Amino acid sequence: MTPLVTPADAVAISLVFTRIIAILMSFPFINTTLLPRNVKILLVVALALFITKTMHVSIDIDTLTPGSYIWLLFRELLIGFGLGLLANFFISAFSYAAEIISYFMGITVANIFDPTYGQVSILSKFFIFLFYMIFFVSGAYEYFVSTLFASFTYYPITATGFDEGFWGYVIQNSVTLFTLAFKLSFPFALILYLINLALALVNRMIPQINVFIVGLPLQIFVGLAALAAGASLLVLGGVNYIQRMSEDILYLIKHLG
Repeated sequence: MTPLVTPADAVAISLVFTRIIAILMSFPFINTTLLPRNVKILLVVALALFITKTMHVSIDIDTLTPGSYIWLLFRELLIGFGLGLLANFFISAFSYAAEIISYFMGITVANIFDPTYGQVSILSKFFIFLFYMIFFVSGAYEYFVSTLFASFTYYPITATGFDEGFWGYVIQNSVTLFTLAFKLSFPFALILYLINLALALVNRMIPQINVFIVGLPLQIFVGLAALAAGASLLVLGGVNYIQRMSEDILYLIKHLG
């Protein structure tokens, strides 16, 4: 009687499982308390089994030694972590943009604890949830899952060697965390900077006015009004960032292969 899972299938599933769990566990939405732990485990196992069977992932275990198997596991872990880290740059850009706006609004002291990012401002938490909403509403998660499937086509588990340009591309794209954050926060930060400049001029021209008491509520009010007026700009920026994230991940997969 032929077994349902052969030793070769078990080795292939373990390698696929390693890459998937590295990608998903380095993806901030999966690596939070928003999803129960049993849901995370079920998602990873289901994807590993589905990819192994549908894409006919297999490996020859006759020439596989314990040392080479450990190396394959470590390589799959690095590949998955690198892909998840690249996606993390774009999500962190949204969070960092919120921190810049919070600084100009004067609400950086109003922090909450986030299990993924640690101490973050209230506005940063809102931006992170906004990014997740855009990610799922726009259907970008489907593209993200398709790139996960494509990674086993362009770089199968039986591939030999490891492209040294993989981590170079990931490190090179780490700069996008700052550039995208500044681009997204610049219109709001500019408005708040002009408000601070106007308050400074009022303080110099009319010293009798207590600028601190007047300025802090004014900064918060103007900041919230600017965010409300520029909500469409935030959504458009989020869509563009997610599109660029998907393109960069797919390019990295093709370059790796």
